[in-house]
Amino acid sequence: MGFAKVFFIFALGILLACMLTSCKKKEKNELNKPAMYWYQNILKEIRMGNLENADNFYASLQSEHINSPLLPEAMMILGQAHIQKEQYLLAEFYFDEYLKRFANAKNADYLHFLKLQSRYYGLKSSSKDQEFFSDSLSDFDEFLDTFPDSRYAPFVKTMQVRFVLGQNELNKGIVRVYKKAKKHSAREKYEERIDDELEQATKPKPSHIPWYVRMFNW
Repeated sequence: MGFAKVFFIFALGILLACMLTSCKKKEKNELNKPAMYWYQNILKEIRMGNLENADNFYASLQSEHINSPLLPEAMMILGQAHIQKEQYLLAEFYFDEYLKRFANAKNADYLHFLKLQSRYYGLKSSSKDQEFFSDSLSDFDEFLDTFPDSRYAPFVKTMQVRFVLGQNELNKGIVRVYKKAKKHSAREKYEERIDDELEQATKPKPSHIPWYVRMFNW
């Protein structure tokens, strides 16, 4: 299953969880509260480190006050909070929602940058997911094409290089598999996908893989 599909299913899961939470709140008569009530509870739960509760209060805020000016601010705060907790997929979800609903010419590049940064922080290893790399690299290219003069462009280029190196590492692993299987044409296909010039220029170190993972790894 590709990264985009996983992300979509994950977002649906969040929505379902929010709907279930809303039902529970009805049982507790947690309804028809002012926007500031939900917003303050979001901040309170974040300070306490309870991001799941903060997400639930956000769901109530958006369902009861869909046009509240507090909503985009809550999205940004929750996105940053999930980054701090290393919950990068959730962070990307909030930044993506902000982009779809509240982005404008002044902040679009910043929001796209935050979304890409969440993707970058979530890259712990090669992930062994080709679609994750190809989709991410397409997003980096799109950012640089759309916002070539953005102040964030140099940071995006750095992240892009790291992703190319990660894709190289993934392709090297696939090459080893096909080499062991003596599938020469398939091996050559993935060897051609490795950016040798970038490898020589950067001389990257392989990702650290614990011994207990390496036993079942390529």
